[in-house]
Amino acid sequence: MVKMVTINLFDVDMTPQTCQRLSDTLDEYKAMTLDKRWRNDIRLEQVVKMPKNPSLGLPDFYQLDFAKKREVGPGKLGNAIPVSGIQMQKGEDFGEETAAIYVPSKKWLLVLNNQAGIGPTRMSEYFNAVDPGSSRHFAYSANPRLDPTILNRLRGMSNLTSLNITATVDALDATQDKVGLAVAMATRPLKAERISITLGANKGRARGSFLNNKTVMTLVRKLRGQGSDVTVLKIKGEDPTTGKKDQVIDLLEHKIKRQFNADELKVIDHRYTIQSRWDLLSRALRGWV
Repeated sequence: MVKMVTINLFDVDMTPQTCQRLSDTLDEYKAMTLDKRWRNDIRLEQVVKMPKNPSLGLPDFYQLDFAKKREVGPGKLGNAIPVSGIQMQKGEDFGEETAAIYVPSKKWLLVLNNQAGIGPTRMSEYFNAVDPGSSRHFAYSANPRLDPTILNRLRGMSNLTSLNITATVDALDATQDKVGLAVAMATRPLKAERISITLGANKGRARGSFLNNKTVMTLVRKLRGQGSDVTVLKIKGEDPTTGKKDQVIDLLEHKIKRQFNADELKVIDHRYTIQSRWDLLSRALRGWV
């Protein structure tokens, strides 16, 4: 089977009241030395500003490479040699990389998916923490960009009757939403890692009751930003564009993404090179601008 890699497209939300331009924040990180860029277990390893390239149809953008510290990692093995440890010097750990591109003119964040790396939610938290301990508290967030037709349908959905969710407990917790937090708090004592729930407005086959539209849409928006930790997110209600009831929108199926053959990434020293990952991201960007 051919191994594929996925690039997902996200909208970066920010408000002038709480955030400066993300490009300014990236410039601040770029000016810091590497040891000053740590925020918990994450560091923005590289920030490269790329100028506008009309010949390729590309706007100016930032190439980003995030590193996530891993204290426990894999071993090394040979064809006829048992697995053994990889020797590290004092102060060294494994580093899991995630490549991304930020496009200021579009407020787009393109992320090359890496299950072991970090997703857009933790990237947003990282951007928000550019100046810890100060009075500057930013509120960037990244939400998967949806097919425009589906997004219009979602905005117009009314008389919601059910919401179907499968997600990690950590993802529900990370929403900082009152419903998500309550579900996470109720399930943590069971040592659950993942939960599947359906929130329904009616008993059995009865009709006539509806979920709180505003509360549901707020939770949906926050779950959309949790990346691969959310594997099911479906909403059912009345679709005003068709006038039909019990219409289901699968919010993960309609995320804008592109897939590429993993063989297109170059491997040196048993690692995908950052330049080949950025090149793939640039190809995806050319297809979307």
